[in-house]
Amino acid sequence: MWAEVVREHSAFNSLHILIIRPFAILGMIAFFNGAFRSAKPSAAANLPAVQAH
Repeated sequence: MWAEVVREHSAFNSLHILIIRPFAILGMIAFFNGAFRSAKPSAAANLPAVQAH
């Protein structure tokens, strides 16, 4: 009986690694991408463009 519990636990761990982790990573990437896009650029970021003109 204990071997079956261990087998189910390892199957759940492999399922977690294969399915849940990639979605978590993609979700974090999408979240930070949206956060960086919505952030207003600072004056220092616009300075080189102003000097180029």
